[in-house]
Amino acid sequence: MTAVAVAAVTAGLLWLFLAWSGEPTAPVRIDAVKTAFGVGAGAGGVFALWLATRRQRTLELQLAESTRVAGVTERDLEERRVTELYTKAVEQLGSDKAPVRLGGLYALERLGQDNPKQRQTIVNVLCAYLRMPFDGPKEGLKGTSAERGPVDYDESELQVRLAAQELLKTHLTHGEPGYWAGMAVDLQRATLVDFRLSGCTLAAADFSRARFVGAVHIRGTTFTRRAGFYGAEFTSAGNFDRSVFEEGAFFSLARFGATARFTRVRSGGRFEFTRARFEGEADFEGGEHEELDLTGAQFPQDD
Repeated sequence: MTAVAVAAVTAGLLWLFLAWSGEPTAPVRIDAVKTAFGVGAGAGGVFALWLATRRQRTLELQLAESTRVAGVTERDLEERRVTELYTKAVEQLGSDKAPVRLGGLYALERLGQDNPKQRQTIVNVLCAYLRMPFDGPKEGLKGTSAERGPVDYDESELQVRLAAQELLKTHLTHGEPGYWAGMAVDLQRATLVDFRLSGCTLAAADFSRARFVGAVHIRGTTFTRRAGFYGAEFTSAGNFDRSVFEEGAFFSLARFGATARFTRVRSGGRFEFTRARFEGEADFEGGEHEELDLTGAQFPQDD
């Protein structure tokens, strides 16, 4: 195409030069031919350059579109893979076999570790599992004799629940490689055994009407939003030493069956224990509170 264009331009220019020359002599004809071919070659070069640029631009657009389509396809495939893994893990949690349920928990953990966008959803699933009804032990397992005799609860289910609690602890502990930042937990009405959440940082946390069996350790933990323990039951000692409640917390109507330690706790907002019941020693020494409300709280000496 370029050659045809060059030939056409050269022929046209040659005709024009010869026509303008009147009765051209041989030297004039030679000069006209040289000029025509020179101009034609230049025009051909410009045309070839424009054509190459156009082709290059077309190729770039085609490549960009191919890359975009490939990217969309890759994201679709990845999302589909994540969905399939998530669905399979959740199905495992519904199994009647404890080892399969444990496998589902750890499959969810791996999924969250590899896919940060899925972490809050996975925390929600772990919390939902712990909120399911469970007739657990009457006392904590830590510190008890290995020879406890027959039990009246599902020991294999308890092991699954302890694993779920430990996964939450692992991924809410700040400063650790597996820390998942900004997580919120909803453990309302959950039965929690030997619950540990020390050294953690989390956002919203709701333990309203939860039942804590065995000692509770929530030491040096930071709650960045208001924490709820409304009506919670602590059957054993509860240790909240050095924890920080940035927007306050409410323990209204909570029952503490043994020692409750809130030493060196800092709280912003309202730290409320309205009508809470302390059956053992309650220690608030060294605390810094914007507003500590013990209205109607009951202590052992009040009985």
